[in-house]
Amino acid sequence: MQACSGTAAMGSLQQPIWIKGSSFAPNGSTVNGFPHQIKLNSVKPCRSYIKGSLVTGKPPSSVSVTVPGNGDSGVNFIDHGLNEADPEVCAIIYKEKQRQMKSLELIASENFTSRAVMEAVGSCLTNKYSEGLPGKRYYGGNEFIDELETLCQKRALAAFHLDGKKWGVNVQPLSGSPANFEVYTALLNPHDRIMGLDLPHGGHLSHGFMTPKRRVSGTSIYFESMPYRLDESTGLVDYDMLEKTANLFRPKLIIAGASAYPRDFDYPRMRKIADGVGAFLMMDMAHISGLVAASVVADPFEYCDIVTTTTHKSLRGPRGGMIFFKKDSVLGVDLESAINNAVFPGLQGGPHNHTIGGLSVCLKHAQSPEFKAYQNQVVSNCRALAGRLIELGYNLVSGGSDNHLILVDLRPLGIDGARAEKILDMASITLNKNSVPGDKSALVPGGIRIGSPAMTTRGFSEKEFIATADFIHEGVQLSLEAKKSVSGSKLLDFMKFVTSPDFSLIDRVSDLQRRVETLTTQFPMPGL
Repeated sequence: MQACSGTAAMGSLQQPIWIKGSSFAPNGSTVNGFPHQIKLNSVKPCRSYIKGSLVTGKPPSSVSVTVPGNGDSGVNFIDHGLNEADPEVCAIIYKEKQRQMKSLELIASENFTSRAVMEAVGSCLTNKYSEGLPGKRYYGGNEFIDELETLCQKRALAAFHLDGKKWGVNVQPLSGSPANFEVYTALLNPHDRIMGLDLPHGGHLSHGFMTPKRRVSGTSIYFESMPYRLDESTGLVDYDMLEKTANLFRPKLIIAGASAYPRDFDYPRMRKIADGVGAFLMMDMAHISGLVAASVVADPFEYCDIVTTTTHKSLRGPRGGMIFFKKDSVLGVDLESAINNAVFPGLQGGPHNHTIGGLSVCLKHAQSPEFKAYQNQVVSNCRALAGRLIELGYNLVSGGSDNHLILVDLRPLGIDGARAEKILDMASITLNKNSVPGDKSALVPGGIRIGSPAMTTRGFSEKEFIATADFIHEGVQLSLEAKKSVSGSKLLDFMKFVTSPDFSLIDRVSDLQRRVETLTTQFPMPGL
């Protein structure tokens, strides 16, 4: 197969190919738990080859398959590699690969998955339709798909230390938001009441979000949502107010979990609140599922009725989702039957078997000592980053972090997250603007969210994350200077100015970018 076809290495920045028996990270580090690599110093974009096909073992050249037609004629299906079939897409993939390789990837919801996961996702599993569950399919030819999905279910329960007699799991959700809506469909009637963490306070859109003028989330369209919030003086969930509001609102479902909350949830307290109002308790652990599997944060399964997750964040798998549920009836509802029926035929058709294959690979690795060491390093790196930013005078929501992310409030500095994000992006520092408690605008929020999983996968230690904090600080200072140089006050004025030929700070931004890329390109990137 050719480069860009899913099995060949791409890149000219000494991009590694993985082999057994060597070390993944530089300087002998094995914290990320991936196999060892060799470096290719002269790999050409979209022109490299790997000997043989992963599927057939045949040579990698394009294959001509003759399909019989009417009479003596035939139809030839030429199975080209991506570079020949679509050079334009191949080139875009190559550019994205270079961007990922060179950048400080600090978006808390992103990670670098493994070559093995990518091979499974790029396999023949994508060809098969398999509506239904193992042993209960609507199509024939699913004996091996059944074997795969059953293996995935067993590995999911094992990865999170669950007793299969007490817990079940559905591994077919396409991602986290669909998984959440499938739970709502299973448990609720239209216009039933739910409570989740408010979006400007670190919650997720799928937990129900609305403004005075608009029901933004589909969840808030079909169900009545009442948010709970942080205590703005501490940056922690205000459980006392949650309890008071729940007693008045009487929700049928209370949702724990967040997309920008740097602390653990108090599951015993939330269980008590849910029991007090007769509500189900669900945890969306999408961001922290890898940390949960490695037992480096609190365990939601001990207190929750349902637990959902994506699979591509700290878990470091393919882009998918899972729903875990208690097998015993809860509040008179058979969760297993209700959730499985909500997934199919309720909201999905055929599952993405290639994703389930990649997820199976990921969940096997999640049970290894190397994975636990990786997750401990994720937390340690995040704390090192937080500590250095505090030394530099930054205000962190809640004052620090228990997990993989921090939320930085930039408002005291006189800058917002949108402007800082732009300058940092120009310097190959990739993170995201984010709302902080008290914000009025989601488009021009007052903070930035920074995560440690992705660069920890590439081998960063505390030392590199301290350097990362210094890079971020330099970028924020440049954004402050740029803001002062813009004639207009609107965000659009700022964006036009910093991308114009007249941007006076471009040399300093470029110098920051050069130093960032000098650091990042020392660390290999896993995958194909």
